[in-house]
Amino acid sequence: MSFKSISYQNRIIRLFQNAIITDRLAHAHIFVGQEGIGKTLFSKELAKAIFCQHPGADACDTCNNCKRMVTDNFPDLFIILPEENSRVIKIEQLKYLQDILNVKPLESKYKIIIIQSADRMNEEASNCLLKTLEEPPLYAIIILIATSLESIRATIRSRCQITRFPPLSITAVRDILVNNFQIDNIQAERLAFISNGSVERATTLSCSDAIKKKNWLVNRILELGINDNLTFSKDLLNEWHIQDLEVLEEKRSHVRELIFSFLMYYRDLLICKIGGSNLHIYHVDWRDALISKSQSLSEDVLFRILNVIKTSLEYLDYNANVNLLLENMITKILHIQFNNKPSSLQ
Repeated sequence: MSFKSISYQNRIIRLFQNAIITDRLAHAHIFVGQEGIGKTLFSKELAKAIFCQHPGADACDTCNNCKRMVTDNFPDLFIILPEENSRVIKIEQLKYLQDILNVKPLESKYKIIIIQSADRMNEEASNCLLKTLEEPPLYAIIILIATSLESIRATIRSRCQITRFPPLSITAVRDILVNNFQIDNIQAERLAFISNGSVERATTLSCSDAIKKKNWLVNRILELGINDNLTFSKDLLNEWHIQDLEVLEEKRSHVRELIFSFLMYYRDLLICKIGGSNLHIYHVDWRDALISKSQSLSEDVLFRILNVIKTSLEYLDYNANVNLLLENMITKILHIQFNNKPSSLQ
C-alpha cells in the first residue's frame, strides 16, 4: 500500500508529499482527530514514503525498504503505544524512546518514532517527552497520534506541527465499508450513520449486534419514567454484557459505545425539536416518535441533557467504577427530562 490506500484525506496527503519533495519535514508532529479515521495508517505510509529507496512523493511498495516496512521489520521505525490493559503510556516507554534516539539511524537519513494514544501519557512520561522535544536530534521525526489535543500538554503542543484529521463523511464511510469490507449497501448505510465518521468504529459495530442493541435502547428510552433509573441501568448493563467483562479497559470501551448511543438519541431529539427536516438523524426509523417526544421537551432541557452525556464521556477515562458512572448519568438525564427545570445535579 501507499498514500493511494488512504481514502478521503487528500488535503493532508498533498501537504506531506510537498514536504517530502522539498525536504521540509518538521521534527515533531501531532496528528489529532477521532479514532478510526486513518491517523495511524497515514503515519505508517508517511514513514514508508520517507524510507522508500526510490526518491519521490510516495512509496513504491516494491523496494526492499517498503517490503520490510509492511512486515514491521525496518530498524529506523519505532512505534510506542500503551501496554496491554494499561490506560496510560508510562515513563519507562519514553525513556526507551530517548535510548533509541541516542543512536543514529542504521539505514536511513531519519529515525521515525510513532507514539499512538499520545494523549494518554502520564505526567512523568509527558515530562520525559518534553525534554526530548526541546533538543531533538536532527535525524528524529516524532509523530504523536491523539484523539484530544487538549489532553496533551501545551508545552508539548507548542513544539509540534499540528495536523487535524477531519472525520469522514457518511458517504465516505459507507463506500469504504462496501468496497473494502464487502458489507451490503443497506447495512453499510446504517453503520455509517452511527459510526460518527470512523471506519474503525463502523467495522467494530458490524461484527457485533450493535444495531439490534441500539434499537432496543431507543425503544426503552421512549418508555422511561422518572423513577426507572435503577432498573434501566441494570437492564443496560445486562443487555450490553458489561457485567460479564473482567478487564476494566474493555468495560470502558463498551460503556463508551453505550454513552455514544445516548448522545445520538438526544441529538436526534434536538434536531427534531428545532425542525431540522433536512438534517440527518441517526434513528430514522423512529422519526415520527422522536418528533412527538421532542414536543414535550424544551431546547434548553435537551442542551442540558447533552451536556450531562458529554461530561460523562469525559469522566469515563478517570472513573474506575463505570457502572456507577452510567447509573449517575441516567439519573441526571431523567431528573432534567421530567422536572423540566434547572437541575442541581449538574
